[in-house]
Amino acid sequence: HPYRAREPPAGLVGANARSGWWVSSVPRSCRRECRRQGGFVHSAGTAAGDPLRASRGNAIVRATERVAPAVVSINVRQQQQVRDPSLEFWERLGLVPHREFFRDVRSMGSGVIVSPDGLIVTNFHVVQGALELVVTLSDGRQYQAVVVDDVERYDLAVLRIAARDLPVAHLADSDDLLIGEWAIAIGSPFGYLLADTQPTVTVGVISAVNRDIKRSEGERTYLGMIQTDAAINPGNSGGPLVNADGEVVGINTFIFSESGGSVGIGFAVPASRVRTVLDEIARYGHYRDISLGFGLGLLSPGAMRYLGLNDPVGLLVAEVEEGGPAWRAGLRRLDVLRELGGQRISSLSLVWRLVYNANVGDRLPFVAERGGRRWTGEIVIEELKRS
Repeated sequence: HPYRAREPPAGLVGANARSGWWVSSVPRSCRRECRRQGGFVHSAGTAAGDPLRASRGNAIVRATERVAPAVVSINVRQQQQVRDPSLEFWERLGLVPHREFFRDVRSMGSGVIVSPDGLIVTNFHVVQGALELVVTLSDGRQYQAVVVDDVERYDLAVLRIAARDLPVAHLADSDDLLIGEWAIAIGSPFGYLLADTQPTVTVGVISAVNRDIKRSEGERTYLGMIQTDAAINPGNSGGPLVNADGEVVGINTFIFSESGGSVGIGFAVPASRVRTVLDEIARYGHYRDISLGFGLGLLSPGAMRYLGLNDPVGLLVAEVEEGGPAWRAGLRRLDVLRELGGQRISSLSLVWRLVYNANVGDRLPFVAERGGRRWTGEIVIEELKRS
């Protein structure tokens, strides 16, 4: 499988020493020398017959050794439009011309390698509007990255670097998560303050699954998220959330915090969603965003009087794209949608939840009303036309 991690070579403890992950029983001076020469840390005389070493090598350590070499940091250069506040008063009076300036803004995030030929998954908000992306591997190598595709709806982006034979992380079945099982967050929090390229590891548990979050008015709505208390801090966005088997169960995305630091409430995009995006890119070259071909509005009291309706449960079909999926299913403007996907609908947020994880080709049965008569149909979801 292209996203399955390779097992480390026999005779090695942990991972390739180039990745910066070291056997803790090896003296620091030896580790530095081994890193300088780009060699391996061998297991001879360390793990075998050393009960203390064996007891320290628990599931979390093994999971970290398996995934950490595939975790990268992402340096982002963006351009921000700014105005000189000292000129705003004079601009309003028309005494000086209106002027805007641009300045470079740099930020950092994390990512995880999912294929040996250089595919990397991160968050959309990490790379949004980027003019330049530089990926740093855990062994210190740096590459320019390009965005293969992004899915704003899921806050995911897929990058590519020109490299081969890279360590990769395996994506787990995130639908099988257990509340209370171990969760390991790996990434580059505050990476600009650290002097090395090794990722940081924090440990917690899966606190909840299928969390729906709307952060604030006008911001992105997140549905079906994984909640964890593993510490996630600025710079962790885009890094993997890992289970005790060393498999990626999610992509760390954001936290709830008043201070800006971790307070034990973090959220990750499930790995099953990541796999869907990667499979679409592998098959079609891009993620096929969905189109239903209609716009819905609330069924207001005025609309109900105008249409002569008594049942307030439903949504008004405000517009229909001619020739689109909804049009071919028979829906027209001013129809009333009573059910969608087998559920009675009374809010736009419920419709959003129903279609959030839908894919091109999925079928959505519906019940609609027109002129006092109810009828049924089925919308076949199509690909949204790319601009």
